[in-house]
Amino acid sequence: MRIIGEHSLSRLLRIVVDLILVLNILTLILLPWLLTAVYRQPDLLAQLEQRTGQSGPDITLNTEYPADLPKSSFPFYLGFLYLSGLSTAWILAEGHRILRRLEKGEPFAAGQAGSFCRVAGAFGMLAVAFAIKIGMYNTLLTMFCCALFLLLILVAVILAEIFRQAYAVKTDNELTI
Repeated sequence: MRIIGEHSLSRLLRIVVDLILVLNILTLILLPWLLTAVYRQPDLLAQLEQRTGQSGPDITLNTEYPADLPKSSFPFYLGFLYLSGLSTAWILAEGHRILRRLEKGEPFAAGQAGSFCRVAGAFGMLAVAFAIKIGMYNTLLTMFCCALFLLLILVAVILAEIFRQAYAVKTDNELTI
């Protein structure tokens, strides 16, 4: 299977990204109702429980989850999830554009560097959202995600510069006869 161009791996990945983007947008639309349901009925997120007489490791988790979600945290989590969801949608939309250019056989198109810069901006928004969450409702996973997003900002900025330079070289070579 080809990597870029028509009928390629990049097309398959773009279709997957598009489906995830649609699910992301649908979730953003339904977010107030979904979060309200979780706050009204925390059992929706019930975890696996060890049944008596069953062999194997103890996989009992706290069934009172979400213990760190007091009723007063609803506005915070709604805002946090909206900011995170919009940032994720932005990343997925830029991923769609990047993969669309690959499908067209234009990996070093003019817009690739800009797309990676915008991805870095979206990761920056995610890092800020998670940094705020660290201050309000900290968990180990929150700290890990914040650090990961900071790292991904750097990766996206590096890729933006690589694609900017590649476009400049490509343009220079096209002018050479």
